[in-house]
Amino acid sequence: MGTSEFMLAGLVPGIAGAFDVSLAKAGYLTSAFAAGMVAGAPVMAALSRSWRRRTALLCFLAVFVAMHVVGGLTKSFGVLVATRLVAAVAYAGFLAVALTAAAALERAGRAL
Repeated sequence: MGTSEFMLAGLVPGIAGAFDVSLAKAGYLTSAFAAGMVAGAPVMAALSRSWRRRTALLCFLAVFVAMHVVGGLTKSFGVLVATRLVAAVAYAGFLAVALTAAAALERAGRAL
């Protein structure tokens, strides 16, 4: 999940050609992911505080994967940008819950 933001860097020229957009516009795919992370992290962390960790992680992962599948199959550049944005918000939620879970496990390990 962590490599998803920049994984398109080498594919930008091909994406620009496939969607008939400029290189700069194709570069917005990385910017959309970054914006989703910045905006989504605090919101998703606050929303998922009361969820069971396993359920939250599975839901965020399912949305993340679904957005990448839809993005991989779409013929619309706008849809591709939207899937990148939603995938980033899901990743932000996943990361918030995963870091909280990891911190809790580390404390339990020290206590034992």
